[in-house]
Amino acid sequence: MSSRPGNCLVAALAVIFLFSGTAMPAAKKPTTVADLALYRGPDRQQMLEEGARKEGSLTFYTTHILNRPLVEAFQKKYPFIKVDVWRAADIALLPRILEEYKAGSYLCDVIEGTQLPMLVLQKEGIIQPFYVPNLIYIQEEAITKAPGEGTLRVATRESGIGLAYNTKLVAREELPKSYPDLLDPKWKGKGKVTIGFDISGRSWMQAMLATHGEEFVKRMANQNFDIQTVSSRGILDMIIAGEYLFSPTIFDSHVSESKKKGAPVDWLPLEPVPVNLGQLAFPRHSSHPHAALLFIDFELSQEGAELHKATGYSPTRKDVTGVKTYKKFYGAKTVEDQVKGAELFDKLFLNK
Repeated sequence: MSSRPGNCLVAALAVIFLFSGTAMPAAKKPTTVADLALYRGPDRQQMLEEGARKEGSLTFYTTHILNRPLVEAFQKKYPFIKVDVWRAADIALLPRILEEYKAGSYLCDVIEGTQLPMLVLQKEGIIQPFYVPNLIYIQEEAITKAPGEGTLRVATRESGIGLAYNTKLVAREELPKSYPDLLDPKWKGKGKVTIGFDISGRSWMQAMLATHGEEFVKRMANQNFDIQTVSSRGILDMIIAGEYLFSPTIFDSHVSESKKKGAPVDWLPLEPVPVNLGQLAFPRHSSHPHAALLFIDFELSQEGAELHKATGYSPTRKDVTGVKTYKKFYGAKTVEDQVKGAELFDKLFLNK
């Protein structure tokens, strides 16, 4: 006499339940920083908070000029953690970390930087793969996965590099709307247009190189735009002061901040827009790993994303609305290609 199908199904489910209830071992407790970074046990949050209370602080290395609201919000949520911030441009951030690791001095607990320094740190083996729960809400293209388990880098915010102009000196309809428009003879020469020599100018050139080729970039260099050795933020101040009509190498987030203060400036994208990413990474020898992982997860939270949005950046969370939708260029994918582009920029724009 055969069993009824319903009874067979119930019996099968009972067997599955039995084995799932007894065969699943408890999550192994982490004994190293690497173990902790990848730990996914149900007691993870409790473990991190208990460990962070003992650690009492963390050191945050960042290129983020508007990091204060984020840090203050984190410390409000975790008042038992003091955040020490060391902020610098990429050109200073990267050598400092490399020198510290060479000397065996592991001071930073969380790193936030742009594409090139993160590529170098990854290549040098300084970055530890990690897991945090909020990763499930982040756009797939913002995550750099480790070859094995975990994540190496994750972008929290984006800032587009485009054309910032003085609204009192030039009308929007008169401005270039594309990279080829920048080749118009009326923009050629000194005192009209300026570009930055740092990450903003180099990313601008990389976008043109990728979309229009090297001959086009050479023609652009012959426009003889003024080159500035100050930051993109410093160039924007020059535009606001009326020293230049515009610059195509300015971050939209900086313009947004200045507009809120009433400055006569606006921004428009030249597509594809080179995008500067603020990427988080967890260093392999973090001295305060519990606090560091709490910080990373907080910055990737919806609250962290809204704070980035409020300061003019586009967050990478999928559940945050109102982000920029222009066509984006994320830059060269390897250190070698980044170096090649930098050498071409120096040759064409700096060493003329």
